[in-house]
Amino acid sequence: MSDVTGVPAATADDTSTPRPKSKKELRAEKKAAKKAAAAASTTNNEESPTKIPKAESKEEKYRLKKERRKQQLKEREKEMLREKKERQKKRKARELHAVGGGQNPVEAAKRLEERKNKKRRKKEQTDILLESKFFGRDMDVFDKVFNGTGEEDEEGVRTLDLGVKCKDVVLGKGARVENGSLLTVMYKLKSGKGILIDSSKKFVFRVGKGNVIRGWDIGVRGMAVGGTRKLIVPPKAGYQGQDIGAGPGALLYFDITVLACT
Repeated sequence: MSDVTGVPAATADDTSTPRPKSKKELRAEKKAAKKAAAAASTTNNEESPTKIPKAESKEEKYRLKKERRKQQLKEREKEMLREKKERQKKRKARELHAVGGGQNPVEAAKRLEERKNKKRRKKEQTDILLESKFFGRDMDVFDKVFNGTGEEDEEGVRTLDLGVKCKDVVLGKGARVENGSLLTVMYKLKSGKGILIDSSKKFVFRVGKGNVIRGWDIGVRGMAVGGTRKLIVPPKAGYQGQDIGAGPGALLYFDITVLACT
């Protein structure tokens, strides 16, 4: 059926199935959609007030951080000042309780000297007791020998140079030791409490050449091969104030046996 103009009328099938879009039309629609989205985004960014608060927030964070740093520095300064005052307080307490602290300087020096003398006397008494125990003699007899009131040869104890004390336990029958002799010895070193510090079954040195402590160079002269001698070496003939296991400035107790002498 046709209308008056002669154009065929549209049927029901023509209105229900629209014509598919071409590729060109689809590309144009996508481009238009992108432009619309970009325009909408620009409009929203211009109208949105979030940038200004964000900048303000950054400045506020920086200000708060700076204030916290200042507060930490102040607290640190207070802590350092408190520690300084505490150290000063302790130093004053030490000075006050020291020998002669807070007293007349002359009286303080006198009191300090008395304390030193007391320590020295106590050390001398301790050394006497240790020597008496080492040589195995009664205290009274040792006092006579030590103080020079008796005959040293009667007890077998002799005082040599630099205060070195010796006693022959076994008399050797071989070659005698002289200055410059090459010795092979066996020895033991003990503290005043009898604790073994050092020992050797074969030790070689030359007498008087500085290979050993001066107490040995002095104490072994006159010995013979096969002989055994006890030595007490004071610090000035030994290791001075050095601590080698018996304590700084302590007496050294040696048992020395001569194995060979050339």
